[in-house]
Amino acid sequence: MAKSNVLLPSTHRRNVPCRCGGSAMATWGAFVSRVHPRLPDKRLATDIVGAVRGPDRAVIGYIGISVLVERIGRRLSAIEFADQSICEVFDQSGSAIFAKDFQPNPGVVSPESQFLMKEIGKSKSGHFEMRGNVYSFSPVESTGWVAVVEQPTAIAYKPVHDLLNKMNILVGWLLVGTALAALGASKLYRRQTEATQRIAREVIFNEKILANMPSGIAFVDPTSRRFLQANEAFSHMAARFGDLPPSREITEATYDDVKIAPSGAIEKVLAFGTPFQLIEQPLKDKMGMTHFLDINLLRLQGPHQTIQGVLYLVEDKTRDVTLRQELIGANAAKDQFLALLSHELRNPLSPVIAMVGELEAAVPDSPALRQAVEVIRRNVELEARLIDDLLDVTRIAKGKLQLSFEIICVHQILQRAYEICREEIAAKHLEVEFRLRAVHTHVEGDPARLQQVFWNLIKNSVKFTPKKGRIIIETLNSTPEKIEIRITDTGIGIEPEKIDKIFNAFEQGQTSITRRFGGLGLGLAISKAMVDAHGGKIRVESPGKDRGSTFALELKTVPTPSAAGDGAEEGPSAVSGKELAVPRHRRVLVVDDHYDTCTGMKMMLERRGYEITLAHSAEQAVEKVRTEDFDLLISDIGLPDRSGYELMREVRSSKALPGIALSGFGTEQDVSEARAAGFSEHLTKPINFERLEEAIQNLLDLEPITKA
Repeated sequence: MAKSNVLLPSTHRRNVPCRCGGSAMATWGAFVSRVHPRLPDKRLATDIVGAVRGPDRAVIGYIGISVLVERIGRRLSAIEFADQSICEVFDQSGSAIFAKDFQPNPGVVSPESQFLMKEIGKSKSGHFEMRGNVYSFSPVESTGWVAVVEQPTAIAYKPVHDLLNKMNILVGWLLVGTALAALGASKLYRRQTEATQRIAREVIFNEKILANMPSGIAFVDPTSRRFLQANEAFSHMAARFGDLPPSREITEATYDDVKIAPSGAIEKVLAFGTPFQLIEQPLKDKMGMTHFLDINLLRLQGPHQTIQGVLYLVEDKTRDVTLRQELIGANAAKDQFLALLSHELRNPLSPVIAMVGELEAAVPDSPALRQAVEVIRRNVELEARLIDDLLDVTRIAKGKLQLSFEIICVHQILQRAYEICREEIAAKHLEVEFRLRAVHTHVEGDPARLQQVFWNLIKNSVKFTPKKGRIIIETLNSTPEKIEIRITDTGIGIEPEKIDKIFNAFEQGQTSITRRFGGLGLGLAISKAMVDAHGGKIRVESPGKDRGSTFALELKTVPTPSAAGDGAEEGPSAVSGKELAVPRHRRVLVVDDHYDTCTGMKMMLERRGYEITLAHSAEQAVEKVRTEDFDLLISDIGLPDRSGYELMREVRSSKALPGIALSGFGTEQDVSEARAAGFSEHLTKPINFERLEEAIQNLLDLEPITKA
């Protein structure tokens, strides 16, 4: 129900003529007329008139509403309402404002009215019965009055209360609407004042921003090309990098006076509307120092496509360019450091591996000695693997990971990776179960890299699974086009918050794991990069700490190759049990400044039937090539007097001698430089003698023969 703050003291009552020809009592609030026939159709109606006052509390007008009496209810006719029903309106004190015929009531409060008001105060339903009558009432809250309709019980229609409510709502809304209209002018004035103040604040705010911006901003007139406005930074740049004299105001200069952007750029911007942009444009200042500037010209248009001018933006990017160049230099220095580090770390490993091979060939049938030699070999190979991991991370970060794709069988690659870890599995008494259920097992991939991935995952499970634990290696085809490889263990598991980080480089879950299990934390990061390069997916699942984990790898399958293709897939296993038939007269020149490496290689190659000559510098090698004949040159790249590349170029200038490059530098750039210098093969230290023998075989056209 609508409410109003209008009060109705009795001193403000006056007679106001109604359109019905009668009169009603006027107050600050509302007036109720007697029932009368409506002029157009003679239907009985009652009028309610409300007074409206202004800010000074003076009456400025009236609002009236006419209500049909017959709409009180279907059971009441207009005559019955007029003849048998009585409507009274009481003020706050209980005095009847009008008589029962809606005439002004000059009398005082009667005992009947006082009793009626008490009953109204007790009732909560809006109507009650008393003395054979039904009284329906509703407070006229906009005036503070109470309207009461008295009807005989026999004809009473209780929803009269609802009608009174509706009448009050209409009166209230009319009063509120008029009050809002009266306040409209004052609100409009206040809003206009606030808008003016807001615009002034925005102007000051924008001026402060422009004045304190490090970037130069200016506005150029489209006709005269004169600068209409510019901030201090632009004026400073125009004097520092352009031809504007320091004493001249920027607003006195034209576009051509400030020669930062090209002279014809503004014409194209104005003609075609295409923004002009120069990124990190090198310009010299008055001191001759080079700076790098971003220069932008932008055409500004009005609401009707009228050209307003050109926005001229200049930003000094010298600091960003310098920092980026420093970062590039630091990254290059880091890569160079890793390459040098790997070279220095690999050099001592080569003779160790060579001597281990000699020991394996010469050691007597002593299980203890053979076990000791095997421990040495395993740890040296692990050290070499760690060095390779560091280089792989560098290649991956630079996007230079190279793969050699061919059709391979996943089950065969899994078996090879498992064989590498077999001894560690046996040492920890782990139970390994194979569930190779995949039918479509062939994929297109790099066999060495996929073996590296499987080895990383299996070794990871072996490392983090306690003794007598269990590892399950399984494959399955979710569809014929996909093969999934799952490696599940009963190890230490992975905490939920660590799963998202497990494939990050140098990430092992927590510091205590690194201390307990060792390693660099690179294996999983490298594995993910390898899988991504193969177009596959890898994920990890773990119920939580100490509850094991599962690494799942998904690859796309390809059709199974023909039988002839299967034979070609055997790879390294096809040459097992074979050795090279080496004629004794094949002479090889080995060049390396590392004495132990030379000695180890000499022993290994001479045992295989080669005649070996050693040189410890490029100068010695050139002298020996000049005076002797050799069938093959094997040279280190990092020689003390010059590089192996230079040595090979000099040798090839006089003799067509094939060569194999040995280096601790294993990047793609090193391989490319070796081939460009004339080397046919590039092998990375520590030397894998099986690969070295294969390279020698290819270069000297030797055929393998089976052992008798």
